[in-house]
Amino acid sequence: MKKKTAAKAGYAEFSQALASGKLAPIIVFTGDQTYLAEKAVAELRKGLLGESGDMGFTLAYGESASGKEIADNASTYPMFSGKKLIVVRNAEKLAAKEMAALEGYFAAPSPSTCLVLDYTGGKKPKLPKADIGQYDFSTEKGGTTGAVVEAARVLGFEISRPAAEALVTMVGEDMRDIQNQLEKIALYKGEDKKITPADVDALTVRTKYADIYQLINAISRKDRKTAYKVLLDLEAAGEEPLSILGLVTWRFRLLWRAKELSEKRTPQAEMIK
Repeated sequence: MKKKTAAKAGYAEFSQALASGKLAPIIVFTGDQTYLAEKAVAELRKGLLGESGDMGFTLAYGESASGKEIADNASTYPMFSGKKLIVVRNAEKLAAKEMAALEGYFAAPSPSTCLVLDYTGGKKPKLPKADIGQYDFSTEKGGTTGAVVEAARVLGFEISRPAAEALVTMVGEDMRDIQNQLEKIALYKGEDKKITPADVDALTVRTKYADIYQLINAISRKDRKTAYKVLLDLEAAGEEPLSILGLVTWRFRLLWRAKELSEKRTPQAEMIK
């Protein structure tokens, strides 16, 4: 008899842990929804450091971070606030020697520091045995649907799972686009706090670009079944095959260029020009 696989903790579980004060001293974000990781960090700054969220906050990037400096900073008691928050973005780019320098800290983390290793958009990490809270912000296996339900709850609305699934189908899996659409629906609904599939159908405009992004995500995950379904949807909507190919090629060319610039350690300000 096969053992049941434990459900992954997602954004809803992260919010609950933060609200209850039961966060682990070391937090790891994984998955492909970088927007949710950014939102989670904003919640951490407000929840741990106060409204301004500046005092006691440190942001580092894996491609240039020093494991020793991170460990030293995390081990030092905060001077001007009760907590420290250290966030390492692109944590998958931390060199092996830098990760090794963090092993001692993983074994005995400071209770006054919250260290966040953000792997969203990158490879899943091999984590040591330590007091680590791992949250998966992923589109896989209905992960986006749960995130939509939670995003609606934060806005003060209740959205049914069928309605959330319909919204993902129409808008795509990018949580930035979903958040924008939810806010529009919420504004229209007003005092009626329940969002139904009919509301989503009536108030949401489906875009071909959402389908293109779904196709690209499926190709990236090597999910042939989903990729084929989205491709058929695009063709049924009247999209020309050459147009689809052009958009997919353009997107992958951008990703390849970004990877190339990142490997050259090009400053972010230069990369976005």
